[in-house]
Amino acid sequence: MSAKPKRSIPISAAHTQLGQQVKNLRPGEPVTLARHGKPVAGLVSVEDLQAIERGAQTTTVLMAFNHAGGAAKTSSVRDIGYELTELGYRVLLLDIDPQANLTTWLGVHDAPVERSLQPVLEDYAPLPEPYRVHGMDLIPSHLALARTDARLPGYTNAEGRLRSAIDAVRASGAYDFVLIDPPPSLGKLTANAANAADWVIVPVPARYKGLVALDGLREMLGEYTRTNPRLRVAMYLVTQMENTAHSKETHEVFQQVLGSELAGPLTYRPAIYNRCQPIGEPVGVNAPDSEARREVQAVVQTLLSRIGHSV
Repeated sequence: MSAKPKRSIPISAAHTQLGQQVKNLRPGEPVTLARHGKPVAGLVSVEDLQAIERGAQTTTVLMAFNHAGGAAKTSSVRDIGYELTELGYRVLLLDIDPQANLTTWLGVHDAPVERSLQPVLEDYAPLPEPYRVHGMDLIPSHLALARTDARLPGYTNAEGRLRSAIDAVRASGAYDFVLIDPPPSLGKLTANAANAADWVIVPVPARYKGLVALDGLREMLGEYTRTNPRLRVAMYLVTQMENTAHSKETHEVFQQVLGSELAGPLTYRPAIYNRCQPIGEPVGVNAPDSEARREVQAVVQTLLSRIGHSV
């Protein structure tokens, strides 16, 4: 298909024609404003402007972290990743949890170990070919990663092997965002994720267990920044919010302790979330007009603002 010719108008004429020129803008058809025959400015559509802004941004690697299970870590990765794709971003999900919940919750079952991160972590292999799910790319997990976690302490560079593969992804420019879902533990798999990431999303349930875990979470994040100084907290994301006095009191304590680092909340909605998991769909696909999705979308807007991406 031949390229569409560029339009050019004298800047003197733009004063009288600007409204009409803006009205006629189309994606892929910029208008050049010229003075004495030389280009001095341009008009582009919003779609082209967004593409330009994304092109100027490098790959951002996010890790979800909570060493305790049941914090809605995996569902948050799934739904945040999906909403980023809906905004036009190119998203890669890495499931590094041997439980493979992110993998199955996106409808991928019985993925061979060769398509997982095991060869990456044990043999410095490049990332395998991803699965395409709901507009995102996914490197699935496999139970064999539990054995990898046990073997990694005997390897050199035991906590930096994933970073080598992620650096190649950054260099390729193939993705705007990489989201990593590590296991709810403090082993070498989680350490590999922390050493590869730029930002951390910390899901904290609006329950007593969330408060109890907070000091340990902050301590471990401090430890991870010793080996990865660029690692920063993007947000503490309140999850499983309920309409109970206990949940509201917990949220208030989080607000007092975490202040501007807090985001959310995501309400506890078992009817929606429990339905999404077995059929392998994000909330945005399964319940596109729901309040649950609007909550996730608000979290994504907060995330983009916190990490310095245009919203």
